[in-house]
Amino acid sequence: MAKEKAVSPRISESSHAFYGKTFDNVHQGTYFVLEMFPAVYGLTLARELKGKFTAGELMLMIDVNNGLFLTPQISGQHMDIQVADGCSLDRLDEKWKVDAKKMSKKIGELTLFQGACLEIWSRAFWESGEWEGHGDALKKYVEALL
Repeated sequence: MAKEKAVSPRISESSHAFYGKTFDNVHQGTYFVLEMFPAVYGLTLARELKGKFTAGELMLMIDVNNGLFLTPQISGQHMDIQVADGCSLDRLDEKWKVDAKKMSKKIGELTLFQGACLEIWSRAFWESGEWEGHGDALKKYVEALL
């Protein structure tokens, strides 16, 4: 069995109540969700999102989410707004050679959870530091979802 690490995140009162009602106790609920999430996230990327977007669309998502502060309460709802603003204000659709309307339609067809996974995935590129000093890091990163 893998070594376990202790964490103690603070959660809202409403989340605390949810875990207490849904599981035997709050600790069991938060443990389950924290352990379950990486597996479900990975499967969602591999089974549901892989092949859905072009390399240019994925690169645009990563570009536009540089600096995005993910907000748990609106997870899965950031991407459409970010991409629309990036295309209309910064012409990122031209930069990455994508059709903004087609891309917006694809994003609109995502489930809330798929959208949340894409938001986390696109932010993870920036959080990883892999991009620093690596000219082809972005191209390599998006290959996983092509």
